[in-house]
Amino acid sequence: MTTVILPDGTLAETEAGTVLEILSRLGFNPYEVLATADGELLLDDEFCDEGTELKLTSIVHGG
Repeated sequence: MTTVILPDGTLAETEAGTVLEILSRLGFNPYEVLATADGELLLDDEFCDEGTELKLTSIVHGG
């Protein structure tokens, strides 16, 4: 399982997959959060293996 630290600090677990797949499973809009692992920013198409700890951070944008 992949552990995900949600923006509110709670933990969730999900199956391995791309960042975009994981965000979709957890109900997050990829334009509203940034995903990092080991302090590195991840792109939507990067694969997260079993055992990866993914951290989601909310972002604010406007125009």
